[in-house]
Amino acid sequence: MGRRSVSELEAIRVRVARIGKLSDGIVRLGPFSLGLDGVLAWAPGLGELYSAAAGTYIIAQGVRAGVSVPVLAACGALMFGRTAVSAIPFAGPLAADLLTTHKWSTRLVIAAIDRKIARGDVAQDAVSPIVRKGWWARRQAPIVAMA
Repeated sequence: MGRRSVSELEAIRVRVARIGKLSDGIVRLGPFSLGLDGVLAWAPGLGELYSAAAGTYIIAQGVRAGVSVPVLAACGALMFGRTAVSAIPFAGPLAADLLTTHKWSTRLVIAAIDRKIARGDVAQDAVSPIVRKGWWARRQAPIVAMA
């Protein structure tokens, strides 16, 4: 697989951020946040299915973006642990509500994509400035796209 252009990496970054927010960040209550992952964890089988599908999607997008193997392995370990812990009756769904592993994994993948863009490890295309909107913009320093 060849290198991705800046616009392709930006599109992957947006999709990964969207699934992270949907999974673990729809509602914020102080330091806690809740998303589809936490809600569906209380439905036996459905929570595990959603968690596995969302985790697979995040990792697949990381592979498409050319994220390093250690980052993908860390995401996989987080997703496996989250899916495994939710199988424990009552305590599992409660832990899934508190452990926002999809959000953590999306942050890892997004940071890897940002580093890739910042160091210029991209295919040449019409470089557009990266517009940072949303919940992640407050927590990370701005990035600069290189031509």
